[in-house]
Amino acid sequence: MELKWLEDFVCLANLGSFWKASEERFVSQPAFSRRIRALENWLGVTLIDRSSYPVTLTPYGRQLLPYAQEILKTAHGVREEFRMVAGAAVNEVRIATLHTLSIYVLPALTRAFLEKNPNGRLVVIPSMQGVEHHFDALVSGAVHLLVIYADRTITANVAQIDQLEDKVAGTDELLPVASAAFARARSLEDLSGHEGPPLPLLAYSSFSFSEKLVTPLVRALGKRLKPVYESSLSESLKAMALADAGVAWLPKCTIAAELERGDLVVVGGSALAVAVEIKAYRLKTSASRALGALWETL
Repeated sequence: MELKWLEDFVCLANLGSFWKASEERFVSQPAFSRRIRALENWLGVTLIDRSSYPVTLTPYGRQLLPYAQEILKTAHGVREEFRMVAGAAVNEVRIATLHTLSIYVLPALTRAFLEKNPNGRLVVIPSMQGVEHHFDALVSGAVHLLVIYADRTITANVAQIDQLEDKVAGTDELLPVASAAFARARSLEDLSGHEGPPLPLLAYSSFSFSEKLVTPLVRALGKRLKPVYESSLSESLKAMALADAGVAWLPKCTIAAELERGDLVVVGGSALAVAVEIKAYRLKTSASRALGALWETL
């Protein structure tokens, strides 16, 4: 049994809707439903009456709810206590971030921080997947700092946002690109005006930050694009684009050299570009001096 199953269950009990709860938990509705079903299978009982709307709890669900709330309260309290003790013992800052930002943004920040704080230590965790997991890790104390692409479409439904303060660490832009050979073979200059068979789309995974930024544009283009490949890593999509496999929205910071050499070309105007801020988040209540020094470096 996983704690997130109980968190999903409590969220669903509060909202009465699989769709609303899946949005609150930043997962797709099918994935959310599977997690609720996994909890039911683990317990061996049905917790949710799915025959009505809003959905309601079965007698088993009503019996479980106070236990689930108490388990989560205890688990989060214990973790926070130990995180605080461990964090006080070392001059360390744990950073959750996206894989792309760990490569293209954090090195300069790390250098600047360590020059002023030679006894400091930064631990970067780029492998965490899913919007909810990033913010949960920050609020729970598992990490001290969160550095992400920020947008209202991403942060609007983060329940803990009032507990956090943020600072802009930079800007970037997601550009629709393809290899020069791919674009030339299809006479492709701008996706907006493209006619003919759907073009292969190299897409971001549904749980990723970038997917939430790009999806509105993909939907607006209708049938011009057809997903053929999916990854949470922009570096993976970049490799596929360079292999003439399709169109991808890639962060400008990751493809500057390829654009300059002409290996990749932009295949859409400003209306198809996504300007984003790179933001850092921390808890308002944080008292870590190491984190304070890193915050000032930002």
